[in-house]
Amino acid sequence: MRRLDIWPDYPLLVRVLRNPAEIRSLSTPEFSGLIDVAEHARLLGWLLSEIDAGHVPPFAPDWLQDRLVTVRALVREHERAVRWEIDRLQRAFSGAGLPWILLKGAAYVAASLPPGRGRRVADIDVLVPFEQLAQTEETLNQHGWHVGALDPYDQRYYREWMHELPPMTHKDRRSVVDVHHAILPRTSRLHPSASRLASKAVRVDGGVRVLCPAHMVLHAAAHLFHDGEITGAIRDVVDLDALLRRFGEGADFWRELASESRELGLTRPAYYAVRYSRRLLDTPVPADVLDGMAAWGPAPPVRLLMDALVERTLPGKSAATSSSAALALYVRSHWLRMPPFMLVRHLLRQSMRGHRT
Repeated sequence: MRRLDIWPDYPLLVRVLRNPAEIRSLSTPEFSGLIDVAEHARLLGWLLSEIDAGHVPPFAPDWLQDRLVTVRALVREHERAVRWEIDRLQRAFSGAGLPWILLKGAAYVAASLPPGRGRRVADIDVLVPFEQLAQTEETLNQHGWHVGALDPYDQRYYREWMHELPPMTHKDRRSVVDVHHAILPRTSRLHPSASRLASKAVRVDGGVRVLCPAHMVLHAAAHLFHDGEITGAIRDVVDLDALLRRFGEGADFWRELASESRELGLTRPAYYAVRYSRRLLDTPVPADVLDGMAAWGPAPPVRLLMDALVERTLPGKSAATSSSAALALYVRSHWLRMPPFMLVRHLLRQSMRGHRT
């Protein structure tokens, strides 16, 4: 019997991301497949925004209309759940008089930015001063969040080498909070100033603080192109594209982005963020900004290698995805995160864990 291919159609998603108006020409099966892959990539909020903007096939049968009703319900529920957790954190931190800043997906929701619509998050990320980590952990403990059981190596990995506490899970709701004291690990090659990030943070509706526009983009860039997993991270590039389009409308944004990239030592991640959001999604960037960032890129052979690796693996797993390319990017992210001896020891330990499981 012939096996049905039910793998999410990432090439279709990339095609539509580049030109949302193409949604109007999709067949009913293609449009249904687009919903599938958008859900798989955690981009239902983006898809619904495009549908609301008028990008929808001229005719959709009742069963497909029913699917869209479900999509709207999911998008509302995802965002509601994030806003509830933000409210609970605000209550905890305010009661203790502790300063804190929302990061990444939860920040997009709190600031009502385009990437925040229908955001589905695995955890809520917050930034607090390093000297108040212990008090922050104690406060969250009092409000139901606790670090799970970890072996001594993992405890040391988080508390001595990384930029965050071990994940804290709520005892009732099972929501997860990641408490950061920096945006990159202590062992990383780059060390952007957390105090500078905090000094320029802005307050949004609801009273919570988020990073300023330039820092929000730079954090997203550093997370994807220095410290994170590139393979399958299509949503992260969609985030960068949406942030650059929204903030780029401001008169001073591009100047601030260039200035803060240099100030925080994040010129290389900024270069990659602009390069690949433009290559993948045609993000509009002023010519003078591109000229200025050209000097921040790697040597041509490295640039060509990164182009090949990123564009082959970033959209998501498919028939075109190379496991060797994904492995190369995985090792690269750890190489940038740790000194060589620590890296070898860490990867060996992770490999042994994999064999045991």
